[in-house]
Amino acid sequence: MLSAVQVWNPDDWELFAQTLLHGRHGPLHVQKIPAAHQGDYGIDYYCTKDAVAYQCYAVEEPIDIAVRAERQKKKITTDLTKLIKNHVEIGKLFHGAPIRHWVLMAPLHDSKDVNLHCAKKTKDLRDTGFSAFDPTVEVIIQDPSNFPTDAVALGMSALSKVTLSIPAPSQSELATWAAGSSDLLANAAGKLKKRAPPDKLDDVVGEAVRSFLQGNALLDALRSGSPDLHEKVMSAVRSRARRLKFAGPQPGGSAGEILHAELDALIAAMQAAAPSLSTENAEQIAYGSICEWIMRCPLDFPNVQ
Repeated sequence: MLSAVQVWNPDDWELFAQTLLHGRHGPLHVQKIPAAHQGDYGIDYYCTKDAVAYQCYAVEEPIDIAVRAERQKKKITTDLTKLIKNHVEIGKLFHGAPIRHWVLMAPLHDSKDVNLHCAKKTKDLRDTGFSAFDPTVEVIIQDPSNFPTDAVALGMSALSKVTLSIPAPSQSELATWAAGSSDLLANAAGKLKKRAPPDKLDDVVGEAVRSFLQGNALLDALRSGSPDLHEKVMSAVRSRARRLKFAGPQPGGSAGEILHAELDALIAAMQAAAPSLSTENAEQIAYGSICEWIMRCPLDFPNVQ
């Protein structure tokens, strides 16, 4: 099953994390340390009420699990070195109360190796014996799954731009889908033979299946991570589908011209309804939706032989 990954730039991730932390601790209990003036002490946000410090970090996606884990581990080590070096100033920030948790806030945590590294760095932090750190201080990593879904949805709705990365389906995923979807494949082949010559038909149908699966995976990710944005996108898709069912495609064009027109119209409709969705994602969802229309109807090329 394909899964989409949110692509973050560091500033957007930091602002998104702040929204989550406001929900957890209350806006008046979350403070930010600006990094622009003599560093950030290994902390981006902190809450004195709950004696917890947060560092935000988003790797550049897409990336595999092992590389993501190594970069997260390196970030933890680097920032805890800063934290220990500046323990006197840290103690002042927390009014003499010892820190009980230091948390790396990451968009995705999916490796136990990072947990093991957190355990090692927890021991290192406790072994310093500094008064700025509670004897039972813990180093942990958290991602949005540690927060209520409504808090995550609220943070996503406030983003100026949402970009998701979706991998191409593997050959086994394509084969599994094809084995249970012979009718849809036959529909696609019957219609797309008006678009492609016989020697290219299998490639064109295969590309339609890949686009369909990727588009669905993007919609699934939006549904779970950003329901408001998902509904705006789906409203645009449903509206175009209703029009197509009622009026049919523009008459007189070739199959390619009809596809271009439908793609352009659907992309424009989604961008108007959901301007925070990236252009790349709008195009991918449009490709997937139109490929689904070809496989399930209502899109055909009735005047093309």
